[in-house]
Amino acid sequence: MKVYPTTAGKTVSALQGHFQQLLMRLTKPKAVLELGTFMGYSAMAMADGMPKGAVLYTCEKDPRAAQLSRELFEEHAYSPSTKSQNGQRKDTTIEVIEGDGLSSLALLAQRNLRFDAVFLDADKGNYINYYNFILDNDMLNDDGYILADNVLFSGLVLNSEERKTKQAAAAATGASSSSKGKGKKEKDAKDGEWTSEAFQKFADHIDTFNKHVCIDPRVDVVLLPAFDGLSLIMKKRQ
Repeated sequence: MKVYPTTAGKTVSALQGHFQQLLMRLTKPKAVLELGTFMGYSAMAMADGMPKGAVLYTCEKDPRAAQLSRELFEEHAYSPSTKSQNGQRKDTTIEVIEGDGLSSLALLAQRNLRFDAVFLDADKGNYINYYNFILDNDMLNDDGYILADNVLFSGLVLNSEERKTKQAAAAATGASSSSKGKGKKEKDAKDGEWTSEAFQKFADHIDTFNKHVCIDPRVDVVLLPAFDGLSLIMKKRQ
């Protein structure tokens, strides 16, 4: 099986995968959306807990990851056209949609698809945009829910407000040096060698997302301090 050298840090843990599978068994969603496929582990974990005939749509912007996940889904018989080694096909179908998150959401909205559950695990800077698109375009069924991953982001979210206050104070006194070395930081981030500042910026995005969801009258939310932080966000009945 093809793997990436940094696989371990980019996929959910086995324990979290089992938790998500149990959540599917409890809530019995017929249509699930995942934003952020990577190798497809979380998609398969959830699919195994979904009821017969259910469909899981998973969106991935990295062409290599999308292709790898397609191969794995075919190998494990989650594709409508494939069967497993014992000749059986899985009860749940997984469809891979390749492209950035917002474009993929727009495509799904054009197909008039609505979901019972959404797993949000894509680029952290766009969490709030994905969330708003889904709710603004009525893509979540009543009593449907969004499960947002990494909402504590290694604990950095807890220091986000303090950091932003200090940055604002430094900027006001002309002491901010945030622009220094910007080119190198952006290059490091592009190459996957994230600096501590880049990680903190992600945490700031997540902090903004968490606060936005908390005051949104359309939903009820509980933040679970498990794994890297999971928010269970349920849409209220209209």
